[in-house]
Amino acid sequence: MLQTPESRFVSVDGVRLHYHEIDGPDERPPVIFTHGGGPGSNAWSNFRLSAEAFSARYRCYFLDFPQFGKSDMVPVEGPVFSWHARKLLGYMDALGIPQAHLVNQSFGGCVAIRFAAEHPERVATLQVIASQPVERGISQPLPLFSKHAATLMSDYFMADSGPSAEKMAALIRRYELHDDNRLDDENLRQRYEASINPEFLKLLENPGAFGQWENLLPVFARVVAPTQIFWGLHDWFGGVDVPMLMLNQFADARLHVMGRAAHHVQTECPDEFNAVALAFLGGY
Repeated sequence: MLQTPESRFVSVDGVRLHYHEIDGPDERPPVIFTHGGGPGSNAWSNFRLSAEAFSARYRCYFLDFPQFGKSDMVPVEGPVFSWHARKLLGYMDALGIPQAHLVNQSFGGCVAIRFAAEHPERVATLQVIASQPVERGISQPLPLFSKHAATLMSDYFMADSGPSAEKMAALIRRYELHDDNRLDDENLRQRYEASINPEFLKLLENPGAFGQWENLLPVFARVVAPTQIFWGLHDWFGGVDVPMLMLNQFADARLHVMGRAAHHVQTECPDEFNAVALAFLGGY
């Protein structure tokens, strides 16, 4: 398994973005990985088990959005996914990346969907994992928006003396994994250390700092990039009707459901995820 690459930074609209880069063949568009929105999430911790397999074929970038990882902890203004999509555009421009394959976990997938709808010429392919870019499912409400999940962030950051490694382990096992044994010590360490950034804790004092929720259903038909959707059958945050909605309305999408996984399929089933994702990329 590859060690964590050195940190790199680039400024976009006055916001410093943190990323890791792994050299790979340059004859194809590179792969940009983006992360989920849970406490301590960052691109490397979300996709460290995919780095070696992907970098054998592609140059790889692991990007932390603002408010995550080692990127600047700045307030989001306006619709949240559109705001982050503008930073993704600026990031690609700053690094001279005309087009990329986007591989995205949960929150990052919502940003990538917004980006793909606005800038189709910049997206070679799109892969989203467990993303919920809608306010409700077809057949059932989304637990993400229920009273049972409404305090997920505040429970971790505010309750019982604040963040701890034990609370992080419990959160990952409850919300992100189907098999509790798939939580490894290194992932836990990275997630916990990222979650205790004092600058992020300051953001929590301002509820408006995280932008406005954005329902992306109206832009689904504008997503024309070839798309691979991954879903874990046991995903706590929503049923399979959510990816089916995307499958039905994106211009060119397919769906891969994993029966032994929950929200982080690339962590629970890395060999299967890497094989399917790379086979999909190989067609483009």
